[in-house]
Amino acid sequence: MKETAKPFKTHHAQLKLLRKRGLEVPTDGKPMRALERIGYYTLINGYKTLFLTRDTNGNIIHPEIFINNASFDEILSLYHFDRELRTILYTALLEYETNLGAELAYRFSESFKDENSYLAIDNYNGVNISSIVETISSLSNTIKNMTSSKKKQQNAIKHYVNNYGHVPLWVLVNFLTFGELNYFYKNCQNNVQMKIAKDFSLHLRREYNKKYTTPVTPETVNAINHLANHFRNAVAHNEITYSKRLYKSPGLKTIKNILSLPVSLSSQAGIFELVMSLKVVLPKKDYVILSKSLMKLLNNYQKKFHSVSFNAILQDMNFPTDYKEFLTIS
Repeated sequence: MKETAKPFKTHHAQLKLLRKRGLEVPTDGKPMRALERIGYYTLINGYKTLFLTRDTNGNIIHPEIFINNASFDEILSLYHFDRELRTILYTALLEYETNLGAELAYRFSESFKDENSYLAIDNYNGVNISSIVETISSLSNTIKNMTSSKKKQQNAIKHYVNNYGHVPLWVLVNFLTFGELNYFYKNCQNNVQMKIAKDFSLHLRREYNKKYTTPVTPETVNAINHLANHFRNAVAHNEITYSKRLYKSPGLKTIKNILSLPVSLSSQAGIFELVMSLKVVLPKKDYVILSKSLMKLLNNYQKKFHSVSFNAILQDMNFPTDYKEFLTIS
């Protein structure tokens, strides 16, 4: 049976409903302005869960009632916290996207030097033919779309097609999505995957003065790419990020050994697993920016919540309570 559609409510009616459910809502006009700018669905439906009463089994009680002392300001703080978190992660993920594209372009082109070699099915691993065909199709379509007559302005792909008759992979990768790079790597032949994994191992040892000696494997890179793509999509589309999970991520367990972590990474990967994964593949200077930005964010918000412990937010992020030990660069 279909649920009855929820009728339109004015901002005043929405605030009245929140007060009826036990939420502390100031009368200074700030909540009204927040609903006008952000919207009830995005703000309240998006970030209320942490502040709702639950039964002894941990299930949310219906009709919904807010926990004691829960306030509108706390929900708004969590919204702003998550927005700032997305900005921090987006910067790091974009950097890794560039690094991965450069690695793929170099190592694939090194192995297959013919023009348009990335369009030849035999140059891939043959493990999943439908995925390989889809990858080749996406590469071909990218070139086609960027050289279409509808594209009036000049771009690098159009320039190479018009002047040289083909597009080098090191140009093409700059026009691919992270998802396309993810599948490109996954479909590469084993020797190409291995060379890229060894490159990441070399960078990690070199930048951290040989502190980390356990090699990065193709399995690890594939797992990191899958996780990074999951969060890349989330931050790019303004999804709720702090509590986001990627279920079934067994390949990430190798990161515990690579980074000599005293704790295991969850197979239900969250923000903590993402950050540790990025440490493996990002240049140290970029990881330092990421870790310092996260430390500052967490420090700025840890005293903004009173009805719930800040540890509850850390828990939703899969962060240990002693997270500073993991984010500090040594």
